[in-house]
Amino acid sequence: MTQLESVLSEHNKHQEESHPIAEWHPTKLIPSLIAGMLTGIIGVIRAISYAALIFSGTLSDYLTIGVGIAVFSTAAISIVVALLSSLPGMIATPLAAPTAILAILAAAIAQSMTGASPREILVTVVAAITISSFVTGIFLLILGKLHLGKAIQFIPYPVVGGFMAGTGFLLIRGAIQVLTGEHLTWKNIPLLLQGDTLWQWLSGLILGLIILIVFKYYQHFLIMPGIMLAATSLFYFILLVTHISLPEARSAGWLLGPFPKGGLWQPLTWETLHQVNFPVIAHQTTTIATVVLISLLSLVLTNSGIELAVDKEIDLNQELQAVGLANIAAGLGSGMVGNQALPSTILVHKMGANNRLAGVFKTIPCAAVLLLGSSFLEVFPKPIIGSLLFYLGLDLSLKWIYKAWYKFSLSEYLIILVIVVIINTVGFLEGVVVGFALAVFLFALNYSKIDVVQQEFYLKDYEPIKSALEQEQRVYIFQLQGAIFFGTANSLLNKVRYRLIAKESQILKFIIFDFSLVNSLDSSAVLSFNKISNLARNHQVKLLFTNLEPTIKDLLIQGEAWDEQEKSTKDFPDLEQALTWCGLKKSDLDSPQGAKSLNIPESGKELVLNSENL
Repeated sequence: MTQLESVLSEHNKHQEESHPIAEWHPTKLIPSLIAGMLTGIIGVIRAISYAALIFSGTLSDYLTIGVGIAVFSTAAISIVVALLSSLPGMIATPLAAPTAILAILAAAIAQSMTGASPREILVTVVAAITISSFVTGIFLLILGKLHLGKAIQFIPYPVVGGFMAGTGFLLIRGAIQVLTGEHLTWKNIPLLLQGDTLWQWLSGLILGLIILIVFKYYQHFLIMPGIMLAATSLFYFILLVTHISLPEARSAGWLLGPFPKGGLWQPLTWETLHQVNFPVIAHQTTTIATVVLISLLSLVLTNSGIELAVDKEIDLNQELQAVGLANIAAGLGSGMVGNQALPSTILVHKMGANNRLAGVFKTIPCAAVLLLGSSFLEVFPKPIIGSLLFYLGLDLSLKWIYKAWYKFSLSEYLIILVIVVIINTVGFLEGVVVGFALAVFLFALNYSKIDVVQQEFYLKDYEPIKSALEQEQRVYIFQLQGAIFFGTANSLLNKVRYRLIAKESQILKFIIFDFSLVNSLDSSAVLSFNKISNLARNHQVKLLFTNLEPTIKDLLIQGEAWDEQEKSTKDFPDLEQALTWCGLKKSDLDSPQGAKSLNIPESGKELVLNSENL
């Protein structure tokens, strides 16, 4: 089989696996249904907690309406993103950071409308939430339509790592709060170590550790539902033999609920619009703009985290459009903003349910709550939900706290720790902002060691400069210059990706990276080379490195961008030896008699070798 036939065969196989009909096969349908139901129940619980956060104080009497809005938002955002995302198995939902801003918005409106009727305050708050969703959705949709995704995805790798590690710790704290009803604070530690409270969170932790250990050695779509079913059966068996009734178990904190009763989702109607105080909403323009920016930042960080966790590339422009349309759909039902959910998406993929139906099935628990009320959730054991949160939190923490120690430099690792601390003590936005500032400072410090004139010259001329082509094989040579960091690394990745998907790519055999003029590279550059390695492997192209410093090679190995075992990655002392290994001579590239010029694209010069020179 030729290389082209192999590529086409792999492409056809992928097309068959991604075909909508294939998702209805039992091996895909069953895990999708189970994963969707689990993430749907988690989404309903999170929605109820978000509603309680927004509809508090003077709005607490309307908590049931808030629950309906939050649950509807979960369903609407989930199904739109599931169908339109570039990643099958993507799960979306309202998230904590934008919801916290919406809570500030609601409180400010309620305070400024002192003296108005509670109904007018409620309608104005719901209208403000609706406007926030519409504005966010339109803004994200425009960014995606204009293909500005690449312009906003330059996020330093340590910031992404800190975001994911911080998310892991928040999940662990959230698990303890779900299981005990108490926040994990220094003040509450003695309380968390007493009696039933201790056993409540400890049972979830033990089950979470069991899931973590089992998934380390076994990967099957029936493992997660099997553990959940076994744990639930064991829970009710213990209640049976100890003669504990459901009301007693609920009052002791072992079951979910009780949830608020009454009519749920009540969106705005034309009849209620005259009660909206639009001037009050206009005074909250800054807060609404903050919701938009937090949503954008959360989307970029979350997609970067998901891309790393599932080891698949995500089209950020498509995600912007999907989330934009999802927020517009939520706004049509007076819903709140949301975007992709990192923990739930990871859970779905770990369960082998990376299909679009998983996000569709997530709406089943949401629809049940909206139609039947939330009473059926009250028989669900808390340790089950808590164990899932513990599992996801521990998994992220192990990867980005423990394993990150071996992949990052000390300074970058300290940035991750600082972000984690700030996220868990102050807030998401503050943690990310501080992380950005530290990453920029670290880059400036490292780059200050380079001669100023060389820095300007390298930045200006940082492009792949030459390539060679013959009838049987094609070799691209990228002569890299200066410091490769989070800003230039992504540009290099895009240039390599362009070369691999070009119409001549079927005869591309080798890509050579000449590091003779490279001063340094950071972990973001290592990540880009990791992706380049995966792309090259998929296209059956060998990567050759020349003039590598030992420290740079060690970074590539630590970042898993080096593939010595499969022999698809090699290094050479200089460019001439690499060309000789490919069957070329360096003089062939430099000789004008042996080459003729092609059209010169922005990415650099191209030279074509004829067979006589080879």
